[in-house]
Amino acid sequence: MKRRNFIRTTGAAGLAGVMGLPSCSASLDTEFIILGGGISGLYLAHLLDKAGKDYILVEGSNRLGGRLFTHTDLQNREVGGRGIGDKYVELMKIVNELNVDLVDITDYMRSPTCIYKDGQLQNDWNHSDPNPRMLEYQLPKEGPILSALDEWYQRPDLDRVYSDLLIDRGRTQAEIDIINISANYNDVRETSAINSLHSGAFRKFNGSKRIYNFKDGSKTLIDAIVTTLKGQVSTDKMVTSLTDSGSGVKITCEDGSTYKAAKAISTLPFSTLRDVEMRLSTSVNQKKAIEELKYTLITQIHLKPTSHFWEEDGYHVDMWTDTPLERIMNSSAHPDQYELVCWVNGKGTSFFDNKSDKVIADYTLNKLKEIRPATEGNLEYVGTHNWGEYRYNKGAYAEFGVGQAALFEDMIKPAGNVHFAGEHTARASRGIEGAAESALRVFKELNI
Repeated sequence: MKRRNFIRTTGAAGLAGVMGLPSCSASLDTEFIILGGGISGLYLAHLLDKAGKDYILVEGSNRLGGRLFTHTDLQNREVGGRGIGDKYVELMKIVNELNVDLVDITDYMRSPTCIYKDGQLQNDWNHSDPNPRMLEYQLPKEGPILSALDEWYQRPDLDRVYSDLLIDRGRTQAEIDIINISANYNDVRETSAINSLHSGAFRKFNGSKRIYNFKDGSKTLIDAIVTTLKGQVSTDKMVTSLTDSGSGVKITCEDGSTYKAAKAISTLPFSTLRDVEMRLSTSVNQKKAIEELKYTLITQIHLKPTSHFWEEDGYHVDMWTDTPLERIMNSSAHPDQYELVCWVNGKGTSFFDNKSDKVIADYTLNKLKEIRPATEGNLEYVGTHNWGEYRYNKGAYAEFGVGQAALFEDMIKPAGNVHFAGEHTARASRGIEGAAESALRVFKELNI
């Protein structure tokens, strides 16, 4: 990475003049300031570079990438977004432009899963009851679907508690409890059905047939983008206040530094933006969304197999369980490597909150030994990443509660000189592609 392109600053904000960086006027440090160094912030900076515009990007943590996170303290495990569909238009643009290597994991994702339920471990579900890990998807009755990618926030008739929709489609209350293990939401009895319907629409209408991972981790994409950037990019700049005076925007960071710009673009998740002291002309709906939009909690417990214990006991590597460990998956992007992770969603993460690494390690290894004896002595604890407790995001991705989809159009509008990007502001796409889509939308809003 070229030093001139990545300036890590922790001091006051007069560096524009010191470093010879251009500013749009004597009173402003830059024309645009971008809050957040995730994929949406970095992609927007990339687009501004191409347009020949001046900007400063500030990131609160000590790293860039946001929820694309190759975690160096966890043996370079991927703890954030990684899957890229072949029809992710905006992501593929920059991946191809920067020659970032990908690995096709489509077939690998279809690996079989063994099931531990009610004290019994089995490779194949041979009971007359429905397969517990498929209860959310193999529904006995037909239900509503969306007819377009951007229809989800325009269908108030479908904006209802997700568990009610599942019950209408044939699931029982007992099955709802089981679905909560696999469903990628905080609680299906609280979240809106809109989330699931939009996910289904994205799988159907995005049209991706192949799924890729970054060959050497998501950090390769982040580093490739950052190396090309011409503007000032600073880490360790946690934003504490954001003020729009009408003639410009001023931000203050936790270290006391300040920056002034004609316009600001916040890519911060609302889970952290709500902690920023804001003086903006937000609408009632926008303010409500910023204050209340929820984010899905995910805790990952990473493990390293020291032998192929699955060859000893004859069960599949991946597991679905009705224990607090929930799902155990091989997360490696390479078919001849094994990186196991216990993936715990939503309210289930509270079981591990505020516990030390030793407590989590001891519980995980002992529980796995109990439910799958062949793991004894054949697994090492690598570490845990808890997105809910990660102060720079406080959750993995936006999760709309009942009634919140109606706030969407207002919440993504500019508030004076402040614009909003990030995966939570994407109209059509989800995840990484949604983040990139939102950056393109804001770039167009700026009328450059």
